[in-house]
Amino acid sequence: MVLVSGIGYSNMSDMSFGRVLYGKMAEMSWPAHVHVEDLNFGPVMIYQWLEEFPVKFDKVVLVSAANRGREPGTLEVYAWDGKMPDEAGIQACVGEAITGVISLENLLIVCKQFGVLPDDVTIIEIEPQNEEYGLGFSPVVAAKVDEAIELVRSETMKVGSR
Repeated sequence: MVLVSGIGYSNMSDMSFGRVLYGKMAEMSWPAHVHVEDLNFGPVMIYQWLEEFPVKFDKVVLVSAANRGREPGTLEVYAWDGKMPDEAGIQACVGEAITGVISLENLLIVCKQFGVLPDDVTIIEIEPQNEEYGLGFSPVVAAKVDEAIELVRSETMKVGSR
């Protein structure tokens, strides 16, 4: 079973890429082994939701935006390496999670700390051009929506291939 979601705040222009894509993906038809879920709430609640979900996921595919110094509009697909910060870093992530911070890094660290993530976690990430408050994407990010969804579809077919 594959869990798919997009992570991000609403109305933050390109930084909302994951959340906007989640909305589009939730309306699409997916194979029976794919579960699309809104994970745009606190990581502690997500960990609890994953712990209680009746099926354990073999793979997680998450879409997000992150400023990593790449060319704006660059889409990158990578396997999350699962590296964790030291104990103080983990506690900081849990603290932020409790206060409602929505971030891909917090989600990954909190859920791994509590043992609810599978080993196979794929990130589909776009480099934003605009990180300011706003309803729409910049043109370079808007042009990548369909490609990102196709990358998600492709990744959902790779269950157990890593």
